Amino acid sequence: MNEAKWVKFMEVFERSHADLVESYFKAHGIETEVVQEAYYEYKIGGAALGRIQILIPNYQLDEAQKLYVASGWDFDTTETDDDEGEEEDQK
Repeated sequence: MNEAKWVKFMEVFERSHADLVESYFKAHGIETEVVQEAYYEYKIGGAALGRIQILIPNYQLDEAQKLYVASGWDFDTTETDDDEGEEEDQK
């Protein structure tokens, strides 16, 4: 039998967004862990807390993705390899 692993579902900037996704998933039977690093990201014009990771068990990934899409939310700030190319294109 495969062992369950926690996987990163997404990253968000706002704690309220993480709490909303967490409560929505838990209401639908999806186990959720929220992890926030204790560092700041400094940007021009101010500082912001680091990204917040939302973790779920790997065996609930498909169900969580379907629920998130059905919610209509767009909180995900997870960077992908495609995002790096987009930043270079904008320069």
